[in-house]
Formats: sequence, structure tokens, C-alpha cells
Amino acid sequence: MSFIKSTNVITDTALTVSNLTGGTNGKVVRVSGANTVTDAANTDTSTQLNATLLKSGGVYYAAGVVPGFSGLSPGSPYFLAGDGTLTATPPTPSTSVRVLFLGFAINSSDLLFRPGTPISGT
Repeated sequence: MSFIKSTNVITDTALTVSNLTGGTNGKVVRVSGANTVTDAANTDTSTQLNATLLKSGGVYYAAGVVPGFSGLSPGSPYFLAGDGTLTATPPTPSTSVRVLFLGFAINSSDLLFRPGTPISGT
């Protein structure tokens, strides 16, 4: 019998995407064209929100530890706000507003970015 040891380690390595333009630093962005992104909002469609990245310091992050924030509450989950920023309070889902889990703060300036599936309400 053999055993496989699995370890999960949070490192400062993140998955980034190069050769993109557009979007605002500190906001969630979504792919909107060839090598182009635009600021995302929780009113975007679920399909659009499945192509999200987080832009910080001019770098586009697809997943991992994203630095460059201030005032995050360690351990708190963060969601996409209507203006494309992070919010600790999830919006109320409706037919026009989606809840998108973005990740959680590991300290006051770093977010572990792990976007979820957009959720709509009725």
C-alpha cells in the first residue's frame, strides 16, 4: 500500500497574465477583447464575470496572493462591489446583481485571490 502526501502551502507566487491593457489598479477587471480588459462590476453578466482578473500595481492576477491593498481585515472574505472594488459585505443577489466571491485577506495588504462562480438571485 502506498500513500500520497498532499500539502497545501500559500506562497507569494501568483498566476499572472501578461500582454494585457486596460482596467484600473486595485479593481477587478474582466477580459473584454483581444488582450484587453475593462473594469468589472457586480452588474456584469455571469458569463462576463467568469473571465475576471485582479489588477494591482499594473499586474494582472488570475489567482494567488495579490499584494498592494491597505486596510484589509485578515481572514475576512471579499466580494466584488458594484464599482469593481473589493467589499467585505456581499451584495444581495438579484436578476441584475451577481455575488462574486474573490478571496480572503491573509493580512491587511494581501488578498488570496480565488474567484468563485457568480451567483444571481431571482
